[in-house]
Amino acid sequence: MKVEGRFESVEVDNELVLWIKFKEGDKLAYAYFYKTYSALLFRYGCKISTDKELVKDAIHDLFTSLWKNKENLSAPASVKNYLVKSLRNKVLREHSKTAKFTQEENLNEHDFGLSPSNEDVLVLKELDTENKKKLIDALKSLSHKQKEVIFLLYYNNLSPAEVAAIMSVSIRTIYNTTFNAIQILKNQMAGAAMLVFIYLP
Repeated sequence: MKVEGRFESVEVDNELVLWIKFKEGDKLAYAYFYKTYSALLFRYGCKISTDKELVKDAIHDLFTSLWKNKENLSAPASVKNYLVKSLRNKVLREHSKTAKFTQEENLNEHDFGLSPSNEDVLVLKELDTENKKKLIDALKSLSHKQKEVIFLLYYNNLSPAEVAAIMSVSIRTIYNTTFNAIQILKNQMAGAAMLVFIYLP
């Protein structure tokens, strides 16, 4: 991974080094984290909220708060996971203030983006109409929590332990949620559930 400015020719194997520089007031290190993760944070934020402006404001507030309180921040095990969890907390906190998505049934209605993308649709043309419908219905049938776990595990290549930390639940909960989601997909896809993970956007 390369960054611009002073770090342009440096391979950053350990972002904690840049985190220390950021804590010391290095604006290039701060800019690195924003440039590297702001797009990812926006995509993730839009998965847990349909209000894009709220997500943008939450990201802005997150980085503003980071800079303001940089001297008091501890070194996270993973900067990426720290930022994702921080954004998640901010977005959910704003939802609770505005009474949006505060009930589980409302959360479940949000599709979390787990539907075939345009490219996937081209591949799905090889499936018959019945299996296409089963696939789409299977994805929609997952709960909000199941969709979020799958998104973090399979879209962002996070470990169960990392997902558990982000969602503030136990690792066993992540395993159970994933297992239950796979069982639902298997039942609805009649043995072809693994196709679902191939077609996740």
